[in-house]
Amino acid sequence: MKYDCITIGDSFEDVFVVPEELKIRHDGAFASGMSLSFELGDKISLEEVDYEIGGSACNVAVGLSRLSLKSSVVSIIGEDTPAEKICERLEKEDVDKSHLIVDKKNKTNFSVIFRTDKGRTIFIYHGSKDYSNLRVKKTIRSEWIFLGPTGEKVEDLHKDIVSKISEQNSKFAWNPGSIQIKDGASKFSNLLKNCSVVFFNREEAIEFINFPVRPNDDELLKRLHMLGPNIVIITYGKKGARAFDGKNFYEVGSLDVIRVDSTGAGDAFSTGFLGSLICNKIDFANIDTEIISQALRWGIFNSNSVITKIGAQPGLLTLKEIERDSEENKRLKVTIG
Repeated sequence: MKYDCITIGDSFEDVFVVPEELKIRHDGAFASGMSLSFELGDKISLEEVDYEIGGSACNVAVGLSRLSLKSSVVSIIGEDTPAEKICERLEKEDVDKSHLIVDKKNKTNFSVIFRTDKGRTIFIYHGSKDYSNLRVKKTIRSEWIFLGPTGEKVEDLHKDIVSKISEQNSKFAWNPGSIQIKDGASKFSNLLKNCSVVFFNREEAIEFINFPVRPNDDELLKRLHMLGPNIVIITYGKKGARAFDGKNFYEVGSLDVIRVDSTGAGDAFSTGFLGSLICNKIDFANIDTEIISQALRWGIFNSNSVITKIGAQPGLLTLKEIERDSEENKRLKVTIG
């Protein structure tokens, strides 16, 4: 079997809670300017509880499947209830789960997300700190490979990916995580040279290349592109996204929607962008600006849909829905310069 895309990285069970009595304060000691506190030993009542499935690899695999693409996920899970829920979701969404890696010694990734009207705070449990077991089988064949955030000890995984690119002419999309951002670009030169698309937000991009001063956006995109990727994407949350393909700069805004929960918005954007490239069979030797423009719009439609619902996956659009949004929102233009 050949997949349109295999996704590699984390899968989670996410529990969303809305506490009644947490105290939110303006606090200059934190970068956000806000802090969240409660009394030690207190019992905090919850107004709402929602259970969802998350994790970048799982989110993107489900999102691509909804776009009528054949996907599979390579992720480490345990033998527990969260793992069962993840498998149930993948089966329901027609994502091949045969490449999940079961680690009997550890628990499945789990997070508790505290939602307030001022924002969210996330408690994250990584069942396996050692990602050396996260490998790609030689028998897997896929047109695309998507790598989400991972932990440490992934050198062999990176070699697997580069081998797939070399042997099967697979295309590679990468969304580095906090550990990779902190390590910096110089540690991942081989991955970057083989990368078709790379996704960052602005702060991540600046830290990743260790820029000595805060650069303007064009300079930031150029510096990242010089590292090897065919297309560099920088997202700006409510302000949309920008892209650079080595020749053209692209910019797209966002839609005016009611934001309920921002969990998974970045994954949803990556899914929409990547799904469009796959559906249009992009040729990186001769990049079509119309394909990049559509991909940016699909990314915005998908991420803006996800933030209107609780959790990373309920708002992911189907192919019919994203095509409908494209037709109904023609005023969302992509500027090319």
